[in-house]
Amino acid sequence: MRGQDVHALKDLSIEIREGEIFGYLGPNGSGKTTTIKMLLGLIFPTVGVIEILGSRAISSAAVKKDIGYLPEGAYYPDFLRGEEILSYYGKLYGLGGADLKRRIDTTLDMVGMQHARKRMLRGYSKGMRQRIGLAQALISDPRILILDEPTTGLDPIARKEIRDILLRLRDQGKTLLISSHELLEVELMSDRVGILFNGVLQTIGSMDELLIKREMTVDVDGLNDAIAEEIKALGVAIEDRTGARAQLRVGGSLSIFDVIDLCKTKSLQLHSVTPRRETLEELFVRVVGAAEAARS
Repeated sequence: MRGQDVHALKDLSIEIREGEIFGYLGPNGSGKTTTIKMLLGLIFPTVGVIEILGSRAISSAAVKKDIGYLPEGAYYPDFLRGEEILSYYGKLYGLGGADLKRRIDTTLDMVGMQHARKRMLRGYSKGMRQRIGLAQALISDPRILILDEPTTGLDPIARKEIRDILLRLRDQGKTLLISSHELLEVELMSDRVGILFNGVLQTIGSMDELLIKREMTVDVDGLNDAIAEEIKALGVAIEDRTGARAQLRVGGSLSIFDVIDLCKTKSLQLHSVTPRRETLEELFVRVVGAAEAARS
């Protein structure tokens, strides 16, 4: 019995710019892993072309040496030491001798793992394993990094540490493609994002281009219970109130000028007015929800 053919990607066209962090998002089964496998030269498109660093010979050793890859849930033998893992992967890239030793030292410094280079992996925490995985992706000093779920399952401190490393790599001129379900992390790091659903790229752009500005938060002083009830009736939510100090969340049809006039009318001292935009998670739900509705 023959299986059903699946079109994993449909008319996909993406340009990832040099020196940026590109967040590649989508529900499970949307085609993200297929895209990554094609970029790595593991599978090939039935139509169209892939160009990496100006070359269409994406399976060549020269191109592959310029790509570092961290797979989701990467497994490394527990009996190996951190530096032994890097030595193994470095030799796969053709490194050896003094060059290999220098790259091992450099990458361990970059990911903050010099102190644990001689420890066996069985003694590593999950965050340390993720760092050594990132180090193996960097061992050839690639210009491109493809990272699949680089922060998933890590505690908040470990996530921030990995995020800071990735931002430093971007600032050093490397290009990063990050596929992740950790949308807050992607929002904090990415220069641009693309959202994929059912094999189709639904939207692509920078955060400023994609995220809708929705509400304003207003910090005020001089609030009392009577004024609070009056402004609530106007559709203004009161948050983080401490005595007379509070943060107001203003939405609906009220403009920034309406807010300023409201504060003057109620004799409130205005400290700040901050526009609020939707989060990447809200954008993701909105875009995917619209795509699902259109398909059905």
